[in-house]
Amino acid sequence: MSRIETREHALELLFQIGFRNDPISEQINLFRETNPDIIEDEAYFLDIVYGVINSRDELDEKFVPFLKRWKLERLPMTDRIILEIAVYEILTVEDIPTSVSINEAVKLAKKFGTESSSSYINGVLSNFVKSL
Repeated sequence: MSRIETREHALELLFQIGFRNDPISEQINLFRETNPDIIEDEAYFLDIVYGVINSRDELDEKFVPFLKRWKLERLPMTDRIILEIAVYEILTVEDIPTSVSINEAVKLAKKFGTESSSSYINGVLSNFVKSL
């Protein structure tokens, strides 16, 4: 399984977690049962999921200044999660170049976001990276 597919699964689970109150470990187990192919790159999958969950506030603080006339609460949930995953990768995953994290976030936005999500996410992440 490619990392883009792993990111897609992480996005799907993080989206699901946003709507359910079950313990995260139970949600992960249920997700594993319905998506057995994540086992192949489970370590990376869990790194993204727990990394975003455990540092969500810090991740949001990193990209919020670049939202340009938007508030975090107004962002579509999918866009927010895509930004969180990308910022998490940029800041913590050393073997993925920043440009790859941005490119993969744009691909996720094209697949799961609104019509304008991909260009918006590209702009937010590009400005975030310039600030580093």
